[in-house]
Amino acid sequence: TAHLNFDNTINNQNRYYVIDDFKAGSIGYNNQNYFDLFLKYDIFNDEVVLRPYDETNTTKLNLIKDNVSYFKIANEKFVNLKNIPTPSFKGGYYEEVVLNNSTTLYLKYYKEKQNTLKERISVIEYILKYEFVLYKENKFYLINSKSEIIKLYPEKKKNINDFYFMNRSLRKDDPSMFMKNLMKYINNLNI
Repeated sequence: TAHLNFDNTINNQNRYYVIDDFKAGSIGYNNQNYFDLFLKYDIFNDEVVLRPYDETNTTKLNLIKDNVSYFKIANEKFVNLKNIPTPSFKGGYYEEVVLNNSTTLYLKYYKEKQNTLKERISVIEYILKYEFVLYKENKFYLINSKSEIIKLYPEKKKNINDFYFMNRSLRKDDPSMFMKNLMKYINNLNI
């Protein structure tokens, strides 16, 4: 289907991953890999958007989600976790960060829409939210809190507490980077 966006937003916000521009990327679509495409990720609708090569064609396309196994934008790889065996996960596209042979961190980015009145004009504000999922020992675990992480790594409780204490500002400013760094740190400790 055609991708349409008529959002009137506050402070240059948008519904997309990072910025509202197409970036070079690749995709696994219908069991075939495609490279050198122009893609962007609509986080609000959880859609991958494709810009055709033809510069005169301004139509942008939403790809059929069930046909997308993965896509890469810049250095980030997103996978379609449509068959997670538990209903408590959001499902859809997650950034994949491989930590070791048996452990992978998945980050779900999503945005909540809030309508606001500014100077008698209705505008949209998008609020970025996250869901963190850890695939460890052939199981998926939600790890949205420190206690959930400690439950999975009880022998590393002190290290986890220290990391939280030392990286408070990163946790507040960039929760996704905080979680990536924490999981890399935990999985590289030899205790």
